[in-house]
Amino acid sequence: MDAHPTHADLCRFLDAHAPFVKSMGISCEELRPGYAVARWKRDPRWLRPGGYLFGGGLMTLADAALYMAILSQIGLKAMAVTSELKMNFLRPAVGGDVLAQARVIKMGRRLAYGEVHLLMADGGERLIAHATSSYALPEPEESSTTPPDAAPVE
Repeated sequence: MDAHPTHADLCRFLDAHAPFVKSMGISCEELRPGYAVARWKRDPRWLRPGGYLFGGGLMTLADAALYMAILSQIGLKAMAVTSELKMNFLRPAVGGDVLAQARVIKMGRRLAYGEVHLLMADGGERLIAHATSSYALPEPEESSTTPPDAAPVE
Protein backbone atom coordinates (compact mmCIF):
# COMPACT_ATOMS: atom_id res chain seq x y z
CA MET A 1 0.00 0.00 0.00
CA ASP A 2 1.14 3.56 -0.75
CA ALA A 3 1.82 6.07 1.98
CA HIS A 4 -1.20 7.94 3.31
CA PRO A 5 -1.71 11.15 1.31
CA THR A 6 -1.78 14.57 2.90
CA HIS A 7 -4.85 16.77 2.66
CA ALA A 8 -3.08 18.97 0.08
CA ASP A 9 -2.06 15.91 -1.99
CA LEU A 10 -5.64 14.64 -2.02
CA CYS A 11 -7.02 18.03 -3.10
CA ARG A 12 -4.56 18.22 -6.02
CA PHE A 13 -5.41 14.62 -6.99
CA LEU A 14 -9.16 15.33 -6.98
CA ASP A 15 -8.69 18.47 -9.08
CA ALA A 16 -6.81 16.41 -11.68
CA HIS A 17 -8.82 13.15 -11.63
CA ALA A 18 -12.32 14.09 -10.39
CA PRO A 19 -12.89 17.75 -11.36
CA PHE A 20 -16.67 17.37 -10.96
CA VAL A 21 -16.14 17.29 -7.17
CA LYS A 22 -14.88 20.88 -7.11
CA SER A 23 -17.42 22.00 -9.76
CA MET A 24 -20.24 20.88 -7.49
CA GLY A 25 -18.80 22.80 -4.54
CA ILE A 26 -17.60 19.71 -2.66
CA SER A 27 -14.36 19.97 -0.69
CA CYS A 28 -12.40 17.85 1.76
CA GLU A 29 -12.52 19.24 5.30
CA GLU A 30 -10.70 16.48 7.19
CA LEU A 31 -8.62 13.48 6.22
CA ARG A 32 -7.00 10.64 8.11
CA PRO A 33 -6.44 6.98 7.18
CA GLY A 34 -9.81 5.38 6.45
CA TYR A 35 -11.80 8.52 7.33
CA ALA A 36 -12.77 11.76 5.60
CA VAL A 37 -15.16 14.63 6.08
CA ALA A 38 -16.40 16.40 2.95
CA ARG A 39 -18.44 19.61 2.76
CA TRP A 40 -20.99 20.52 0.09
CA LYS A 41 -21.46 24.27 0.00
CA ARG A 42 -25.06 25.40 -0.34
CA ASP A 43 -25.69 26.90 -3.76
CA PRO A 44 -29.07 27.89 -5.24
CA ARG A 45 -28.28 25.82 -8.37
CA TRP A 46 -28.74 22.63 -6.34
CA LEU A 47 -32.07 23.51 -4.70
CA ARG A 48 -35.43 21.90 -5.37
CA PRO A 49 -38.76 23.56 -4.60
CA GLY A 50 -39.05 24.24 -0.88
CA GLY A 51 -35.32 25.01 -0.63
CA TYR A 52 -34.33 21.33 -0.32
CA LEU A 53 -30.96 20.19 -1.66
CA PHE A 54 -31.58 17.58 -4.34
CA GLY A 55 -31.02 13.91 -3.52
CA GLY A 56 -28.67 13.22 -6.42
CA GLY A 57 -26.32 15.88 -5.08
CA LEU A 58 -26.42 14.33 -1.61
CA MET A 59 -25.55 10.97 -3.17
CA THR A 60 -22.65 12.59 -5.05
CA LEU A 61 -21.43 14.09 -1.77
CA ALA A 62 -21.58 10.69 -0.04
CA ASP A 63 -19.81 9.01 -2.96
CA ALA A 64 -17.06 11.66 -3.04
CA ALA A 65 -16.55 11.53 0.74
CA LEU A 66 -16.11 7.76 0.76
CA TYR A 67 -13.75 8.00 -2.23
CA MET A 68 -11.65 10.43 -0.17
CA ALA A 69 -11.67 8.06 2.83
CA ILE A 70 -10.62 5.10 0.66
CA LEU A 71 -7.82 7.08 -1.00
CA SER A 72 -6.63 8.19 2.43
CA GLN A 73 -6.07 4.52 3.21
CA ILE A 74 -4.80 3.06 -0.09
CA GLY A 75 -2.97 6.08 -1.50
CA LEU A 76 -3.73 8.19 -4.54
CA LYS A 77 -4.86 5.64 -7.11
CA ALA A 78 -7.42 6.71 -9.69
CA MET A 79 -8.68 3.15 -10.12
CA ALA A 80 -11.11 2.99 -7.23
CA VAL A 81 -14.65 2.99 -8.64
CA THR A 82 -18.08 2.84 -7.04
CA SER A 83 -19.67 -0.57 -7.50
CA GLU A 84 -22.71 -0.05 -5.24
CA LEU A 85 -24.23 2.89 -3.35
CA LYS A 86 -27.32 2.79 -1.16
CA MET A 87 -28.69 5.86 0.56
CA ASN A 88 -31.48 6.29 3.05
CA PHE A 89 -32.82 9.84 3.19
CA LEU A 90 -33.94 10.57 6.75
CA ARG A 91 -34.89 14.26 6.68
CA PRO A 92 -34.63 17.17 4.22
CA ALA A 93 -31.34 19.00 3.76
CA VAL A 94 -32.39 22.64 4.08
CA GLY A 95 -30.70 25.89 4.92
CA GLY A 96 -26.94 25.51 4.63
CA ASP A 97 -23.86 23.43 3.88
CA VAL A 98 -23.92 19.66 4.32
CA LEU A 99 -21.13 17.58 5.86
CA ALA A 100 -20.45 13.95 4.95
CA GLN A 101 -18.51 11.89 7.47
CA ALA A 102 -17.15 8.83 5.68
CA ARG A 103 -15.34 5.85 7.11
CA VAL A 104 -13.96 2.69 5.59
CA ILE A 105 -15.41 -0.36 7.34
CA LYS A 106 -13.57 -3.07 5.38
CA MET A 107 -10.66 -2.83 2.99
CA GLY A 108 -9.86 -5.87 0.89
CA ARG A 109 -7.52 -6.41 -2.04
CA ARG A 110 -10.25 -5.89 -4.65
CA LEU A 111 -13.16 -4.34 -2.73
CA ALA A 112 -13.64 -1.59 -0.15
CA TYR A 113 -16.81 -1.09 1.88
CA GLY A 114 -17.78 1.94 3.93
CA GLU A 115 -20.50 4.13 5.32
CA VAL A 116 -21.29 7.84 5.25
CA HIS A 117 -23.31 10.00 7.65
CA LEU A 118 -24.68 13.22 6.17
CA LEU A 119 -25.47 16.12 8.52
CA MET A 120 -26.23 19.83 8.19
CA ALA A 121 -22.97 21.67 8.91
CA ASP A 122 -24.66 23.95 11.44
CA GLY A 123 -27.37 21.58 12.65
CA GLY A 124 -25.85 19.36 15.29
CA GLU A 125 -25.80 15.58 15.06
CA ARG A 126 -29.19 14.87 13.44
CA LEU A 127 -28.67 12.69 10.38
CA ILE A 128 -29.98 13.88 7.03
CA ALA A 129 -29.05 10.63 5.33
CA HIS A 130 -27.07 7.44 5.79
CA ALA A 131 -25.24 5.73 2.93
CA THR A 132 -23.35 2.50 2.50
CA SER A 133 -21.17 1.84 -0.50
CA SER A 134 -18.77 -0.61 -2.09
CA TYR A 135 -15.85 0.35 -4.28
CA ALA A 136 -14.08 -1.95 -6.72
CA LEU A 137 -10.30 -1.66 -6.62
CA PRO A 138 -9.23 -2.97 -10.04
CA GLU A 139 -5.59 -3.40 -11.01
CA PRO A 140 -4.52 -0.87 -13.63
CA GLU A 141 -3.88 -2.46 -16.99
CA GLU A 142 -0.11 -2.38 -17.38
CA SER A 143 -0.13 -3.58 -20.99
CA SER A 144 -2.34 -0.76 -22.22
CA THR A 145 -0.77 2.62 -22.94
CA THR A 146 -3.76 3.98 -24.86
CA PRO A 147 -5.94 6.40 -22.88
CA PRO A 148 -9.53 5.11 -22.48
CA ASP A 149 -10.98 7.96 -24.58
CA ALA A 150 -8.54 7.54 -27.51
CA ALA A 151 -9.86 6.30 -30.81
CA PRO A 152 -8.80 2.77 -31.77
CA VAL A 153 -6.09 2.41 -34.39
CA GLU A 154 -7.27 0.65 -37.54
